Amino acid sequence: MKRTTLLAIPAFLALSSAASAATVTYNAAFVSNYLFRGLSQTDDGPALQGGADVKNGNAYAGAWFSNVDKPDGAEGLPVEMDVYFGYNNQFDGFNLDMGVRTYNTLFDVGREETEFKLGTSPAKGLSVNMHRGVKAQYWYPEVTFEKHLPQRLYLDVAVGMWMVDDADDKALTARVEVARDFPEFHKIDLFIAADFISDDTPYGDNNDKDDSDLNFVIGVRKNF
Repeated sequence: MKRTTLLAIPAFLALSSAASAATVTYNAAFVSNYLFRGLSQTDDGPALQGGADVKNGNAYAGAWFSNVDKPDGAEGLPVEMDVYFGYNNQFDGFNLDMGVRTYNTLFDVGREETEFKLGTSPAKGLSVNMHRGVKAQYWYPEVTFEKHLPQRLYLDVAVGMWMVDDADDKALTARVEVARDFPEFHKIDLFIAADFISDDTPYGDNNDKDDSDLNFVIGVRKNF
């Protein structure tokens, strides 16, 4: 287990200390493929995921877990653990959301990353965010839109762009998800999503194949 993971564990445990003054929620999901910004983290296999979120005023923090594909020969558990925190500054008719997220893996050949976020929500359901990865040195601007539909349906749309400093390629990503909640079945959500990336090697150069990829994902999730 790497040092970044060891540092993340106390951060997750510290969430409970704020529980008396904050709102704590939990989530769990099972998905047919864990896709992160167009890239499968499970070699196109299923994933079991879950996490906890704490909100206290404009401040928030959380931790999230998922199984991932582990490289051959790696030692440890095939698990990703993310820890994040931030503050959503509220002004007169304007907000500025500043956050930090660490991506950690519980095996020794991990893909650790620290990512900073700066974002705002100019309209209901609409968010505009800029992400900066420190270790891999990338920018990822993203626009997301959420809308409730009739018949207890809701729509999530996200469009982003991988822009890696030392890579010749850029990759457009897009995800459209439709979900429906079922309060009569323990308040679970069922969803289906289409996930697209214009270049499945966004860290590559001009010599790679630059293949686009389109995946369809189904899943079930529940918030507690």
